[in-house]
Amino acid sequence: MDAPDGLVLRPVTPLDVPALTRLLHAAYADLAAAGLNFTGATQDEATTASRSLGVGASWVLVDAGERLVGTVTASSPPGRGIRSLTSLALEPDRVWLNQLAVHPDARGQGLATALWGAVRGWALERGMRSVGLDTAVPAAALRSMYRRWGFVDADTVQWPGKSYRSVVMLHDLPRPPRG
Repeated sequence: MDAPDGLVLRPVTPLDVPALTRLLHAAYADLAAAGLNFTGATQDEATTASRSLGVGASWVLVDAGERLVGTVTASSPPGRGIRSLTSLALEPDRVWLNQLAVHPDARGQGLATALWGAVRGWALERGMRSVGLDTAVPAAALRSMYRRWGFVDADTVQWPGKSYRSVVMLHDLPRPPRG
């Protein structure tokens, strides 16, 4: 998987958890300030570890100074929580994009797109047919970004304890040619 120039894309390790937690807090701070209680905005290190280690695939983008500037986590099958909220997470051959974050100081450089490419490549390598995700309905900028990548709205769900409804979005992956 390729990373933008000057960055390294690598799997998350247990040693990353403290810095990854700080990255998530910074990346989700604007959403929290808008009244959206995204888990990533306030999660503790134990939550970061449980959401990032041994869950499918989880990567970080690291700059030349060893600073984490982006992260993405995906799973297949989708996690139990989302499977209990929408039948779309029960579809076979579907990867779930669980968490995507770019540090505010590193935005506007295509890092989120590079992280999406890592998930997409991982899904294609496994023969998956589609990628799903869920995000806050009021998070217009996130929804717009996902639409630019080809995701379409498919359902809405209400996570327990969240101050917003979430939209479930899907992206079909290309089918391999028949030989």
